[in-house]
Amino acid sequence: MKKAHKIRIYPNCRQEIQFQKTFGCVRFYWNFLLDQRITNYKKKKENADYKEDKTTYASLKKMEEYAWLKEVEAQPLSQVAMDLNKAFKNTFNSTFGFPKFKSKKYSKKSYRTAMGIKVNRNYFYVSKVGWVKMAETLRFNGKLMNVTISQSKTEKYFATFLVDTENFQKDPVTESIGLDLGLTHFCITSAGEKIGNERFYRSLEKRLVVEQRKLSRRLEVAKKHNRKLEECKNYQKQRVKVVRIHEKIFNQRNDFLHKLSSRITDENQIICIEDLNVTGMVRNHKLAKSIADVSWSEFVRQLTYKCEWKRRMLVKIDRFYPSSQICSSCGHNDGKKELDIREWTCSNCGTNHDRDINASINIRTEGLSGIA
Repeated sequence: MKKAHKIRIYPNCRQEIQFQKTFGCVRFYWNFLLDQRITNYKKKKENADYKEDKTTYASLKKMEEYAWLKEVEAQPLSQVAMDLNKAFKNTFNSTFGFPKFKSKKYSKKSYRTAMGIKVNRNYFYVSKVGWVKMAETLRFNGKLMNVTISQSKTEKYFATFLVDTENFQKDPVTESIGLDLGLTHFCITSAGEKIGNERFYRSLEKRLVVEQRKLSRRLEVAKKHNRKLEECKNYQKQRVKVVRIHEKIFNQRNDFLHKLSSRITDENQIICIEDLNVTGMVRNHKLAKSIADVSWSEFVRQLTYKCEWKRRMLVKIDRFYPSSQICSSCGHNDGKKELDIREWTCSNCGTNHDRDINASINIRTEGLSGIA
């Protein structure tokens, strides 16, 4: 089973320069190959293949004007050719869009290599860079497949290691659980637990608005004096402040989701959830920001792969199943209820229900009935 571990790294000045050179060469080579493929397709009406891209790199290195390509490791550039080939296949075989050129200003800085990687405690080695310090030791044991070096918009460096590990089966448990995802509470379980919605974006929204307004003013000043944004130190400082707030929101939310999904998959063998249409739900302009803030899709994604890791079962029930309308005690459907009704009493058996807890119990019951 392949697992990835992303670790912050601390390169020295020489290593930073080498990383930046590689980022630039990878971006250049992607754009060069993409332009070449587009030109060839217009002339011959044929899509080039990976073998042609490999010969392109060999010929480029021999040209004096591209001699600087020799300053970086060759493997990341070979990986670019493979990635572009895959991107073209996805374009013609699926709903993915056509590959785009990568901008020096706005594209993500990263490259992947699989050659000569070594790890020793909190250091790792890559060709033409040397030993780089890591913030922590590698979490997984197994065969090291590749490493992706990246730089965030806040200029922090990271290494993401892909490790082929042995299948690890978590000790089986007998518990099952139903989860009802919401906005007032992030998640309500069939055991009656209500997990609060931390509202990470909302909590920093005012601060973000203030900093974004400052950034807009810096932009106006730069335009007024006809200055390039790269030369405006005040603009760049303010841009980093805005990016850091976004990064903090992302990190807080991701930490919360990982801890919750890990706990749920550790404690339960069968996990039942609704198959929500999040894409359709965010079209509601009144709730779109709140739905994006809770990040249900990411939570379900984490549950999915962690269930696979730990040999748990994730059951998705139909999104149109009336979990809020059915009495979990007697099974009577009491009809549709408005969202402001948080408690109701069954007209058949007289049981008083908390709307969300009742829904999560019904989700669990429906999920278990489908696998019985």
